[in-house]
Amino acid sequence: MQFNDINHALEVLMNRYQIVSEYKLENIQNLAATLNNPQNQLKTIHIGGTNGKGSTTDYLRSILQTQGYKVATFTSPHLISHHDRFRINNQSISDEDLLRHINLTTPYWDEYSLSMFEIDVFIAINYFLEQKVDIAIFEVGLGGRLDATNIISPIVSAITNISYDHMKILGDTLEEIAHEKAGIIKEEGLVITGEQRPQLNEIFKNKAQREITITPAITDYQLNSDNITYHYRDQEIHLQTLALYQIKNSQLAFEIAYQLNQHQLLEVSTQSIIQGLQNTFWQGRFEKMQDNPPVFIDGAHNEAGIEELINTLKLFKEPIFIVFSAVADKNYDKMIEKLEAITQDIIVTEFDFKRASTAENLALGHHVRIIKDYKEAIETSIKETKGVVVITGSLYFISDVRQYLKEK
Repeated sequence: MQFNDINHALEVLMNRYQIVSEYKLENIQNLAATLNNPQNQLKTIHIGGTNGKGSTTDYLRSILQTQGYKVATFTSPHLISHHDRFRINNQSISDEDLLRHINLTTPYWDEYSLSMFEIDVFIAINYFLEQKVDIAIFEVGLGGRLDATNIISPIVSAITNISYDHMKILGDTLEEIAHEKAGIIKEEGLVITGEQRPQLNEIFKNKAQREITITPAITDYQLNSDNITYHYRDQEIHLQTLALYQIKNSQLAFEIAYQLNQHQLLEVSTQSIIQGLQNTFWQGRFEKMQDNPPVFIDGAHNEAGIEELINTLKLFKEPIFIVFSAVADKNYDKMIEKLEAITQDIIVTEFDFKRASTAENLALGHHVRIIKDYKEAIETSIKETKGVVVITGSLYFISDVRQYLKEK
């Protein structure tokens, strides 16, 4: 099977989203072995954890790019187009290159029963090798131990944090989830985490069987009109965001870069770290879409993400108006419950995605308004708000919303 058109190719590829009935690593391992493990030719960094993986990846990308490296990133899900999953120096893969690399993989799709995500990982490896990148940063898709990205042998395994998400696959307790996330830790390479709870870090230490680096919590920071300032390792850091949760994500990226330099794995200057962090802007994470009234979008797609968002919203003096939607397999009851604690103005809505929840299910047991059409929901919130509009929930939802607001 060969494709002549990128849109058709992506349509067929995305239909393989749930092709694998069992969550396992064997299919892509077998394929990689057949092809002499091409992933081992890449110098890689692996970013896992529950929340903040994409942001940490992009902060680190910016630091290393500022230092002068050719930096590849593989992230998911995409916010704008499938191409965004495969970037080099923050530039998404072209139509031509993506079509060519999809066609290079098609002979293996059925032979190895590959899902969309496994194919994506395989495309990323081949594309990054072809482009002769200096370093490739891979964001874990789900979990860690059995994730398709876990065929790489990274020089750093980093875990952002642990919270409840994907429990049907990863387990019901934080300890079980931590065990799955710790699966990205290999026999060699640095291990760095932003997780603060000792009982979870013990799990990482036991898996590593060596010293790991734990970044300390930062509680002292300054919130300015459109940016955040904090200090770490005697340096003043400026972030172009108002999202408090980006402090720990940027700090983790800082620490990874610092340790890479300390262990002479990659040369990274302090100036590159400071400049790289200041230059980073990760779309869809407390991104301001308009000024009057202020409208923000935020991909807070699980309970912990909502908690982090609320920490930022509590700093606003103006009333908050929420537009929310989620996929059906998330704990959206708890998410909405937390949002109800900060505002009575909540609209639940729907978006076109096969895993999306209905607005009726979202609203069940909550004091919220239902407007099924998300565009109408957004326009209503903008019209009625006496303060700030925040559109949040599933990253897939935020992708649609962002496109709508940009086109508007």
